Amino acid sequence: MSEAVLRLAGVERRFRTGEGTLTVLRGVDLTIAAGEIVALVAPSGAGKSTLLHIAGLLEKADAGSVIVAGRDVTGLDDAARTALRRGVIGFVYQFHHLLAEFDALENAAMPLIIAGRPKAEARDRARTLLEGLGLGRRLRHRPARLSGGEQQRVAIARALAHRPQVLLADEPTGNLDLETAEVVFGELLSLVRSHGAAALIATHNLELASRMDRTLRLKDGRIVV
Repeated sequence: MSEAVLRLAGVERRFRTGEGTLTVLRGVDLTIAAGEIVALVAPSGAGKSTLLHIAGLLEKADAGSVIVAGRDVTGLDDAARTALRRGVIGFVYQFHHLLAEFDALENAAMPLIIAGRPKAEARDRARTLLEGLGLGRRLRHRPARLSGGEQQRVAIARALAHRPQVLLADEPTGNLDLETAEVVFGELLSLVRSHGAAALIATHNLELASRMDRTLRLKDGRIVV
């Protein structure tokens, strides 16, 4: 098996509420190798997004370890976590979160521009991804002029622009109609496989989950196979 790129060991997450403490994750363990696409299946409210946020260094666990690209990131400060996240992790959300004032090409190139890469290089990389997703004629269109499926394709290109080692996706087609979701999801899988990233994709759609390499289920705060 390829080297593990993402590993969570004994991860716990609790939230204080007006009625006490709510435990969302109870000792989560998972390992994902380079080139592996794993489905994370659970109903809404089960903690899928929380788990992804911890894996993606957007949120800290209350206990346990997070290892990304061979590095234990559990104790990193916010600046170091941000730097690592920008370098090795890509995100695709249910809602595309594109910047309305920028066109498709600019949105997809944004991670590279933020990272300080030359604009010409960033645009070339974004153009290649967008053309591969069938948006070659829509590069200069702003989000308001794109369909929902087109906007999500731009979000996918943006997530992969910096060639991340880890891709995290939270219900990436949950906001699309079934036909469009099928097409966009197929394109996402194809791109991730061609890039060799370790991918964790949260979904409640069992049919989509069946197209991935394996499925993990989140139940009562724990991972079950």
